[in-house]
Amino acid sequence: ATGPFTSGERALITVPVLIASILHSLALTTAYIALPNMKGNLSATPDQAGWIITSFLVSNAIGVAATGWFSVRFGRKLVFLTAVAGFTLSSMLCATATTLEQLVLFRILQGTLSAPILPLSQAIMLDTYPRERHSFAMTTWSMAMILGPVVGPSLGAYLTDAFSWRAIFYINIPFGVLGLTGCILTVPETERRQQHLDWLGFFSISVAVAAFQLMLDRGERNDWFESTETIVEALLAALAVYIFMVHSATTRRPFLNFAVFRDHNFVVGVVLIFLFGLNVFSALLLMPLFLQEIQGYPVTTAGLVISARGFGTAFGMITAGRLADKIHYRYLIAGALIIVCIPSSYMLTWTDQVSTASVVTVNVTTGYGIGLLWVCLTTATFTSLPTALRTEGAALFALIRVIGASIGVSMFVSVLARSTQINYGVLVEHVHAFNEAFDLLPEGSAWNMQSPGGVARLSRAVAHQAQMIAFLNDFKLLVATTLLGIPLALLFRKAAPGKD
Repeated sequence: ATGPFTSGERALITVPVLIASILHSLALTTAYIALPNMKGNLSATPDQAGWIITSFLVSNAIGVAATGWFSVRFGRKLVFLTAVAGFTLSSMLCATATTLEQLVLFRILQGTLSAPILPLSQAIMLDTYPRERHSFAMTTWSMAMILGPVVGPSLGAYLTDAFSWRAIFYINIPFGVLGLTGCILTVPETERRQQHLDWLGFFSISVAVAAFQLMLDRGERNDWFESTETIVEALLAALAVYIFMVHSATTRRPFLNFAVFRDHNFVVGVVLIFLFGLNVFSALLLMPLFLQEIQGYPVTTAGLVISARGFGTAFGMITAGRLADKIHYRYLIAGALIIVCIPSSYMLTWTDQVSTASVVTVNVTTGYGIGLLWVCLTTATFTSLPTALRTEGAALFALIRVIGASIGVSMFVSVLARSTQINYGVLVEHVHAFNEAFDLLPEGSAWNMQSPGGVARLSRAVAHQAQMIAFLNDFKLLVATTLLGIPLALLFRKAAPGKD
């Protein structure tokens, strides 16, 4: 059926669609909290563990870019069902991975196959409800998306602690089957038609994104441009970008219509969403690592603490809806960035003994700023973009956000790994028998330079402090990227009245 639907029919369509959407949003947040356990179980270094996150993000971004064409060519229902089935199957493969390489490969598969879930679930919700109910439909859909950051850390922590990290993937299987069955029975079909896809443009931008991300992920391990592999990856990314730009400028129907960049607000919004992805997703990666590796939190406790961010995000979104009609978006976005920057700056004062109350306060405040920022930024970016360009604009907006997230994760993990090594080398220079500080230690101290056990304990203490300093360096980077966005937010203009 194509509608209009009764209230009962709308409910039957909404429930399985939201189940599939929630599972997709949970796939990322549960992986963040389980990352330290994956790292230990798979014998991975911190930079290698980051591949588990970035592989999903990059493949998801590439998949989203082609979603529109596939849904028109093969029908939205078939593409959506394939995405849900692919997500369920790839979750099972991720759960059975025995090596880091296998897990990264299966995460790439998971990200690619599940890419259509979020954009198509949003489109299904809009088509299911009449225009006067679109606000309700989008509020329901958005609140379901919030369950990811709210429930994800706690759920992932509980499953990891009670079973193992594999459980965060196994749990997707029964709910995925349930959602798939419901979608088969209820999701309406749409018209199929032939549609042009600029395959050269799509292929070249996909190669550029993949090669650049591979360079970032493996650059630290390969000593960057001292490695032939990194040079090849950089050249391949640059060549692919060149081909994409030249081809897009000369073909009649390019994959990306550059006309979207004529809109001032859209350009500002794209830059800010890049910084948003770079900052927010990196913070989600750093916090579980900090709590578990520096403070020694059990994974369940860490999950509960991080879940506080989700509640702050929900409250921020609600606040944004109430303030949007009273305050211009440029000021709301700048204010949201300041709200995010304040707790990030406070994190620079942290030590390895920071209290749980301080961590929870930072997460709630940051989450509130993120919720306020997300709603205002997504609205302001499209206020003056012509209707004919909104579909392409939305796809590019999502693509840039995910690229920012993947680059941010790689960058922050790289800084963490390199800074830890450098700081350890600097600190260990002061650990020797001639350092007068050791004379002040009481007799029988655990840091006894004369015994192998004392030296080992001292080495662990130095490594611990080196890693703590590395986290502080990453926190400085978070502050810097947030501050960069504040003046950009003020560049938003008021949309011309009646512009379409």
